[in-house]
Amino acid sequence: MGRLDGQVAIVTGGSRGIGRAVALAFAREGARVAVAAVRDGEALNKIENEVAAVGGECIAMLVHVARRAEIDRLVQTVHARWKRIDVLVNNAGVLHLGPLENISEERWDETIGVHLKGMFNCTQAVLPIMKQQRRGKIINIAAPSALRGSFGVADYAAAKGGIIAFTKNAANELKSYNIQVNCISPTADTRMTEALTKYRREQLGIARRDREFVPPEAIAPAFLFFATVDSDYVSGQLIEVGRI
Repeated sequence: MGRLDGQVAIVTGGSRGIGRAVALAFAREGARVAVAAVRDGEALNKIENEVAAVGGECIAMLVHVARRAEIDRLVQTVHARWKRIDVLVNNAGVLHLGPLENISEERWDETIGVHLKGMFNCTQAVLPIMKQQRRGKIINIAAPSALRGSFGVADYAAAKGGIIAFTKNAANELKSYNIQVNCISPTADTRMTEALTKYRREQLGIARRDREFVPPEAIAPAFLFFATVDSDYVSGQLIEVGRI
C-alpha cells in the first residue's frame, strides 16, 4: 500500500528537475499524476513513460500556467478522467539573470506571471473540487533568494516572496475546508541553479561549492510529507530542504 493510493496529484513544471522527481515519487506511492509543462513535449512524453514504468497512471499536457484558460483545461481534463484532485504542486518557474537596473518590463511581467499568477491560477482552479471533497493539499515553491537575497534575480526573488505570503494567507482562508497549504524552499541541482551558478561565477567571481545543492530526488520526501496525511495538521508553513 502506497501513502497516496487512490489520490490524484497535479504537478506543474513537472517534466524536469524537482517537478519530475516529485511526480515520480508520488506515482511510486500510488498517486495518479498529471504533469504540466509549458514546452518540450519530448520531456513530457518521457515523464509519462517513466510514471508508467513504476506502475502509475499519468496525464501529460503542454500548459502555460499564466494563461487561465489553459489551466482550466488541465483541471477539467484531470477531473473528468479521475473524478478528484487531492494534491496540487505549484512548481512551474522561469529564471532570467541580470542586474536590477537591467530588468525590463517584459522580463518582470513574465517572471511574476509564471510564478505568482501561475500559482494563483492553479490554486483557484482546483479549489471548487477540493472544497467539495473537504480535503486537499497545496504545495508551493519558494527560494532561498526570497529569504536571504541573492544576485541578479530581483524579479525572481520578489515573486518567490509573494508566494510565501500567498501560502500563509491561503492556509488561513482554507483551513475550515481541511485544505492544507504549505511551501518548500529547495536547493537542488536543476537547470535554474546551474544558470545561477554560472552567472555568479562569471559576473561576480563567486565560485560554486558542490555541497550547496542536492539532487532533485533528495527534495522529494518533503513534498511527500506535505502531500500525505502526515501533514494533516500542518499548514501555512515554509521549510527549507537541501544543503545551504
